[in-house]
Amino acid sequence: MSRVPLSIPVAMLVENVLTSGEPGEVIIDCLQRRDFTSLLSKIKEPSMDLGERLDTAAEVGDNWEEAIRSGVYEFKFLHINALKRLLYFRFGLKAEQDFIQEDLSLKEVYLTVKQISLLQLLIGRQWIVQEEEQGKDQAKASDASLRIPVHIRLKY
Repeated sequence: MSRVPLSIPVAMLVENVLTSGEPGEVIIDCLQRRDFTSLLSKIKEPSMDLGERLDTAAEVGDNWEEAIRSGVYEFKFLHINALKRLLYFRFGLKAEQDFIQEDLSLKEVYLTVKQISLLQLLIGRQWIVQEEEQGKDQAKASDASLRIPVHIRLKY
């Protein structure tokens, strides 16, 4: 299955509406009808202009519906601030509270093995997600819920 490439504004729309906890088809229906009422009280960032993000998706040709349906997409491009927002939407992690930013990299980002794999799928085109040294022994443990510290840095 190929990953749907999304621009930052459209990917953030997808991430934000997924935080509602609603099934994908319900989210798609609400967005297609542009009736956001049932989503706004449930999403992490209700101030996001969902209509504007949908307009952007139409303008640039991003297939947000397929991204929600399949759950598989990747960022076309991702700057550091958008990466931090992704970590907040997807994993509930906040900068300076849950991880440290050093220049154009993030350190001490604690994720499970499953979360690390997912993050690599989403951002792997441009970013490297690498286990930090103190996490290498923990990664060998069989507990899938164990959080491992990772370092996220630009590939180039």
